[in-house]
Amino acid sequence: MNVYETGFISETPQSEEDMDVKKGPWTEEEDFTLKAYVNIHGEGRWNSVARLSGLKRTGKSCRLRWLNYLRPEVRRGNISLQEQLLILQLHSRWGNRWSKIAQHLPGRTDNEIKNYWRTRVQKQAKQLKCDVNSKQFRDAMRYVWIPRLVEQICSSSGSHSAQQSSSTTTTYADTIVLPELSGTSSDSLDAQVSSVSDLTNSKYPNSLQNGSGSGNTIAGTWGGVEIEATDGGDSMESVWNEE
Repeated sequence: MNVYETGFISETPQSEEDMDVKKGPWTEEEDFTLKAYVNIHGEGRWNSVARLSGLKRTGKSCRLRWLNYLRPEVRRGNISLQEQLLILQLHSRWGNRWSKIAQHLPGRTDNEIKNYWRTRVQKQAKQLKCDVNSKQFRDAMRYVWIPRLVEQICSSSGSHSAQQSSSTTTTYADTIVLPELSGTSSDSLDAQVSSVSDLTNSKYPNSLQNGSGSGNTIAGTWGGVEIEATDGGDSMESVWNEE
């Protein structure tokens, strides 16, 4: 089909350099135009999309708008508890390789995951006054946040019917959620990713306790970071879940 028969334009397309490029937020009309064009012609060749659709946007802007917001498979809403746990695990292996991490979270874009990491995880590290890549912060995640996150997942699924010892929680955090970076094959990683997805079918302890074996208070020092938290009131959990 000739692009001039689709009703998108009626004149010779301009090059990007000749266009009066529009910047700023996209309008509903622009979104409709871009979706209609892609539905007819398919994805790709974004510089041509920008010219032939009549949108006064750059090819890069059209591509990012489609990939991050307009694709039918893009998942809406807040990052779920299970997704948070998976992001922590994958980031511990791949660092800021957002596109690779996004491949394991269907419907989530690399941009969305990156923004989540910066606005939630880095904010938490700042509150604890340590670097997000430091051992102190990794220990705080491993021994405080992750057990509480697992508790929330199990509670929300209705599968958390019994408590186990705090040593079980520590073992889980050390070997599954934040594994060591060296000497692990892709097959092993895939198995660990699957185990995170199946968390709600397993039983994990209610919280990491402070050596006493009883109560739901989390307090102590991990990696030089002072942490004190009780049920429903710990600052780490409230910051992490803030939406």
